Amino acid sequence: MCNKSKIDRTHRTQSMFHSLYDLLNQQHPLYLLSDKIDWQLFEDKFSIYYCKDNGRPAKSIRLMCGLLILKHIRNLSDESIVERWSENAYYQYFCGEDVFVAKFPCNATELVHFRKRIGSEGIELILQESIRVNDDDTGACSDLAFIDSTVQEKHITYPTDAKMHKKSSRNARKLLLKKLYQFVKPTHAPSKN
Repeated sequence: MCNKSKIDRTHRTQSMFHSLYDLLNQQHPLYLLSDKIDWQLFEDKFSIYYCKDNGRPAKSIRLMCGLLILKHIRNLSDESIVERWSENAYYQYFCGEDVFVAKFPCNATELVHFRKRIGSEGIELILQESIRVNDDDTGACSDLAFIDSTVQEKHITYPTDAKMHKKSSRNARKLLLKKLYQFVKPTHAPSKN
């Protein structure tokens, strides 16, 4: 008896593409950005924080730096970027993968440990490299920085019952004093001799 619900997966054909380099659109912004970033700079600076012969092998520095950059580009949480990385070939190429990997690159807590490992100086180095790449796009290095102020805290006060009561009381008092002054107005003005 033949079971039609099962699909025979033993006779798969190999894809003619073997790497993400060949498979992806080479004009995609993440594809282009991955080629502009000096990944060796991160390798050189952060490799001092790793021991090659002791403990569990660490995730690659490019992977971890790439995940941090993508996290900030896409404004995602650690958990979200790890999950989306496993679904997005451009994310994987950006982080240095050669072939598509259909599993999480690491646990989200490993990003926390990596940030602690490289410290604020390491985070600043990643920021400096992203600024350098941005300056390369404009063709000139400038002292001008563009800041997105939509995320900065604003000094806005919102009306509350107490504020509205205080304002209406103040206005009522001004109006009452004005009317009272008109009512009790002196009939003769002192002479200026």
